[in-house]
Amino acid sequence: MEDLLTLALNLMGTFAFGLSGAILAVRKQMDLFGVLVLSVATGLGGGIMRDIILGHTPPATLTDWRYLAAAGLAGLLVFVWYRGVIHHGRFIIAFDAVGLSIFTVTGTTIAISAGLNPAPAVLLGMLTGVGGGVLRDVLGAEVPLIFRSEIYAVASILGAVIIILASQTGLSGIPAETIAAIATFGLRMISVRKGWRIPLAMPKPDSTC
Repeated sequence: MEDLLTLALNLMGTFAFGLSGAILAVRKQMDLFGVLVLSVATGLGGGIMRDIILGHTPPATLTDWRYLAAAGLAGLLVFVWYRGVIHHGRFIIAFDAVGLSIFTVTGTTIAISAGLNPAPAVLLGMLTGVGGGVLRDVLGAEVPLIFRSEIYAVASILGAVIIILASQTGLSGIPAETIAAIATFGLRMISVRKGWRIPLAMPKPDSTC
């Protein structure tokens, strides 16, 4: 049952990230091939990074056709329905937040199952969550969200920490994973709405000049 749940969540995250990647591709006025490449790279990127780090090769997302199908379907849907639309910033943020929350949860739980200690498990959960978005932004010639002072990686870390704390107290399972996913999604969306930012380092003027 747990394996089926993890699979279902991973496929949902793949589809959501695929949508966000395809929408960005449409905004960049890419052709069908470009839309599919960006949707697949965004949908599969985080899971591939996670599996390679854990030594699970070849990655599950490359051996199970359902992952590629989910990402590809997302790309096709966006290409058909949003081809003439340029501005989709709100949709990208929403779909990306869904993918971020789901992959953070599944990445962290898989890391725990692999025997990682809490700190590495949190880092791997975050990498799984943000990996697809980073690939999307790089391929789409955008500055990745994790480098724009936005509450993105921090939201992922929050979800991963909740999973870790739940596992340490014996409360792990669907309720804890749901809470972690909602917390990640909620923090990300609220931070966007409120304009919350991570403080930037401001270099001081050179007084010797």
